[in-house]
Amino acid sequence: MRRDPVSDRPSSRRAAPSLLATSGMAELAAGALSGWVYTLVIDRRDDARRLGIVAPARIRQWHLDLAALGTASVALGTALPDAPAPLQRTMAVAAWSNAGMFLPLAFKPDLDDDPRFRAVVGASFVATTVGFVGFAATALRRRRA
Repeated sequence: MRRDPVSDRPSSRRAAPSLLATSGMAELAAGALSGWVYTLVIDRRDDARRLGIVAPARIRQWHLDLAALGTASVALGTALPDAPAPLQRTMAVAAWSNAGMFLPLAFKPDLDDDPRFRAVVGASFVATTVGFVGFAATALRRRRA
């Protein structure tokens, strides 16, 4: 347990979670909240259509990706809390953007054919790859040291 430097008493102050772990926890919360949207498209299809949701399966993908990438972000940010900040930022942006790419498709499925949308999705995939590979390389390098 840490000690307060002034009073020399035990301190209950804990280390702050890493940027990536914090982002992952927020993404998990968003995933939990998106479950309500998914419930809407399953249980109240007419209401979902009135809201403009025409591809309910994309809501499921969005919901599951938020949960999966949020979990991965918490795991990475906890395993390597002091990973380089640029790597943590890259992974955080990648996790949110990768999951987020499914939401617009729920409203406008033909976005898949738009080269601008495909470019954004491609950039998100590149960032996700850089993030995951970067964390693996960092762990491996530290393990060998």
